[in-house]
Amino acid sequence: MAKDDYFVIVYQILKYLYDSLKKGKAIEEEKLTSAYFGVVDSYFSYILSSMYHQGFISGLRPIDSKLGQTFINLDDTVITPKGIEYLFDNNLIAKAKRTLKDIKEMVPGF
Repeated sequence: MAKDDYFVIVYQILKYLYDSLKKGKAIEEEKLTSAYFGVVDSYFSYILSSMYHQGFISGLRPIDSKLGQTFINLDDTVITPKGIEYLFDNNLIAKAKRTLKDIKEMVPGF
């Protein structure tokens, strides 16, 4: 899997939200943007929308506009129990985790 694959980005978002929840840290809105993940806005919007509608995340609010769907309240985004379960029990997420581990080992500073 590439670092911009759907499941890799879903894994990174869920892991970030879960780690923040456990540590009691506030969400940094800039870490939930397309620029942060190096993907186009429409693709990132699709990912967030899918995660929201599947019940993996809550708190953010989707807004439909002429330019497509955007989100507000990103800093209120939280992982749900269903998202935590998905993070730990999904085979594709396990592959994404291995992909990120491999990338970190090959690319210093990633």
